[in-house]
Amino acid sequence: MTRYKRKNLLWGNLRRMLLPPTLWTRRFTAAWLGALLTVLAFDLLWCLQTTFRGMGFAATYINAVALASLLALPAAVSKHRWLMAAVLLVADGLMIANLMYCRTYFNSIPPASYLLAGHVMDFHESILDSWSWSYLTLPLLALLTPVFMGSGGSGRTRLPAGVSYLGLVGSTLLLSAIAAFAAGGLRSHVAHLKEECYYATTPAVIYTLPGTLIAELATPAPSLSEADTRRVADWMAEHNRLLSTLTQPEIPDSLRRTNLVMVFCESMESWPIGATLEGKELTPVLNSLLADTTLTTWYAPHVLSQVGNGRSIDGQLLMLTGLYPMRNYVYAMKFADHTYPALPDAMRRAGATTYLLSGDKPSTWNQGLVARAFGIDHTEMASSWDNAERIGNPKRLSDRSLMAQTVEKMKSGTVWPEGQKGYVQIVTYTGHNPFRIPEQYRTIHLKGNYPEKLADYATAIHYTDSSLGLLLNYLRSRSDWGRTMVVIVGDHEALGTWRNDLRATSPGSEVVCPTGFVPLIVINSPVGGVHTEVMGQADVFPTLLSLMQLPYHWRGLGFPATSPEAPDYAADFQGNAYGTPADSLPPRMAAHLKAASDVSNTLILHNMLEKPK
Repeated sequence: MTRYKRKNLLWGNLRRMLLPPTLWTRRFTAAWLGALLTVLAFDLLWCLQTTFRGMGFAATYINAVALASLLALPAAVSKHRWLMAAVLLVADGLMIANLMYCRTYFNSIPPASYLLAGHVMDFHESILDSWSWSYLTLPLLALLTPVFMGSGGSGRTRLPAGVSYLGLVGSTLLLSAIAAFAAGGLRSHVAHLKEECYYATTPAVIYTLPGTLIAELATPAPSLSEADTRRVADWMAEHNRLLSTLTQPEIPDSLRRTNLVMVFCESMESWPIGATLEGKELTPVLNSLLADTTLTTWYAPHVLSQVGNGRSIDGQLLMLTGLYPMRNYVYAMKFADHTYPALPDAMRRAGATTYLLSGDKPSTWNQGLVARAFGIDHTEMASSWDNAERIGNPKRLSDRSLMAQTVEKMKSGTVWPEGQKGYVQIVTYTGHNPFRIPEQYRTIHLKGNYPEKLADYATAIHYTDSSLGLLLNYLRSRSDWGRTMVVIVGDHEALGTWRNDLRATSPGSEVVCPTGFVPLIVINSPVGGVHTEVMGQADVFPTLLSLMQLPYHWRGLGFPATSPEAPDYAADFQGNAYGTPADSLPPRMAAHLKAASDVSNTLILHNMLEKPK
């Protein structure tokens, strides 16, 4: 037999197995297409709420075909059209429930939550708020499908159709298994996607709701041993003992601040502050603030970036809770519903109304859920703004537009009206890699033959700096400025593996710092000074609690840099130490600092933190 004949024979057998005339009647074809359109309609509705990145995977369409084949079972075993409609309507109910859940939690319903369905009716208003009329597309397809199936009498189909149906289902499930295996396995790939910033919501699209549910059910729950509990308790006792030995600046009531505005600047490193290229300041606004003798400013230029795989959202964890990034997870993607004592919660308990302002989507890094977990009352995110001016990849609201619109919201009283105690957290975006600012938005123009990455980064930093000026000019004009402390921080280092290349290349190499330090600038601080020693991002949280004089029950795992006895030492996510050499620290302190990250991981993993009533 020739190769051509063998190929034709193989294709013929496959076609007869998947497309036998006994199965692909009008009734079954219409039912199968109705099921496929239902799955794809769910995918589109889900993507409209999250991101369309999931539609770029071949597995999305393979798994859609497999699920559609399973849903078409009634058409293969029965001639009752109503049975097909009933199956699709049940599937629609589950899909709509997940779509509504996603609008609040940016995830599919976890397995354990299905057992709590009876409690849902206690939250009528929340349910109504999660509804979208677009969801009616799904039941509409379910009702139209039997119409196109035509009349087919009653009774069962012939045996060959059932056998062919089993062949169809088996073949499509085999293709699904192959696609999952090629991606590293269903459980592994779903877990990996849920850890990614822009792909966390895609498993329900790529692997369908049943596939995602299977992956989550197959993931073993972490267990907490008695040894873990004892180890954490011992470490925390030692930490509280060490904190009790530190002296703190005495701040009289007349200098206490009741409002806190905290700006997380995307990828802002410390070295551009005060630096010049071609005689041009890279951060003229921040430079002027640091030089302004009418302001009391506390400045720490050597805050070591300690973020892990979560990058920006890890920066928020470090500086708002004093916890460290997790080793095997991004806390925001897997444990956003855990308890996190945090700076916004401390401010709220002190009487402040708390806000988050960001041009990003709530689903990006699960920021919407993290904000709620950290104690933020009100969020103004992507849909809250005029997004005409966007920069970046992916494009998001520009820093200048974010600051200008923030000022308008504050002036109108939509956000933090004058006279209200407030915590306002602003998260910028324009400084995100690859740092490219469109020509029409640039606020500095460099003529030198600099490495592209350096020129782009310097241009982006100057743009963000000029945008900060809009906010700070307004804040200083408010009647409550005297009681307001403004904190500007870099969320993480920016240059990564480009750092060494830029330092080895001229011109401009002399301005780039060899270490990924980020700035902590506290404007209108109750105490002033420059903290030149190394501190970690985990130390920012207790430092701000000290400056704001917040009597919060949780002090974090770091040390307040406002104390002269605080260790001048920090280690990054890879374990590289900076500041005081570890071997010159007292052995007890060195061991304590080394264990901090592991203790933090255990605290988050097992939800061991509590907030007071």
